[in-house]
Amino acid sequence: MKRIIVVAFVAISFMHAKAQLNMLSNNKPLGYLNPAFQNYDSDKGVVSISGLLNPLVKEEVPLAYLAIGEYKITENFRVGLHSSSTENRLRLISSTMLYGSYRLELDKGNYLSLGVDIGRYAYAIKSNEFNKVLGPNKFTFGTDSSSVGETVGLDFGLGFAYAYNGFFGGLDISKMNTPSGYPFPESHSTTSSDSTVQFKDTTINYSEGNFRPELGINLMYTWSASKNVSITHSLHAAKINAAGVAYIALQNFAEFNKRHSLGLGVFNNGSTGFIASAGFGFTENIKLEVTSFIVDDLNFNKQSRLYESNGYQPSIEANIRFEF
Repeated sequence: MKRIIVVAFVAISFMHAKAQLNMLSNNKPLGYLNPAFQNYDSDKGVVSISGLLNPLVKEEVPLAYLAIGEYKITENFRVGLHSSSTENRLRLISSTMLYGSYRLELDKGNYLSLGVDIGRYAYAIKSNEFNKVLGPNKFTFGTDSSSVGETVGLDFGLGFAYAYNGFFGGLDISKMNTPSGYPFPESHSTTSSDSTVQFKDTTINYSEGNFRPELGINLMYTWSASKNVSITHSLHAAKINAAGVAYIALQNFAEFNKRHSLGLGVFNNGSTGFIASAGFGFTENIKLEVTSFIVDDLNFNKQSRLYESNGYQPSIEANIRFEF
């Protein structure tokens, strides 16, 4: 039974690793989620820099970052660039993407935006966790039997967005060119007559496969609670395919005098976590926001052969945003 629980958790962790969208606070340009979701309210452009720390988890997690810049070419045409890196115990992903969008006015105040992004991605599978949890299986990657399966390639995607009277709806399709990547290891096992799982003692060398196109849905609605207070509700879902939705997040936040903000949210990426944010505007164009993503810190115990909880721990994102 313990083996079954471990295998089930690792399966959930696969979803977590594939779908981790660190730094999903809404108080920044969202072109990294959908290239058609650009900031058409800025006079000329916007720059946003975020860093994410996990100071209280048992296993050290490297700093994640996201940097975004967008610029207005014409009233309806914007271009942008974003670069990011995020890592957990199962994988490391980094990317640098150039993107752009063009807005069409269907009717007064009624807009359709079309976006495209293209860039470099690096994707690495870290075998240490799999070898530890799914032992005696041993996993290696590539012809050099490296302990890390890393691929570097080109990522191409399209985005569509609709805007009307405070509502924004978007559809994003990434990795349309089905770039290469190493798959997550799967345990080699048999089931005995008493329904227990028995792992085979074998070494598995993985070769590169291909990513399938990945679908994301983004919905946002902003309304005025009073002259100086606006409320935004958002729903983001990512990595949608025949197997289901790997990541979904609901956030709500209030903005005061177009400067300060407070927000709360919940997300699920294989396990449920919570989001709390607070933003301070030095001016309407220069804003600092701190966001906490509160998740259950699960760590593998070699003695019990189970993942055990270290309690809910916060990761902290700091974001500075400048519109010009």
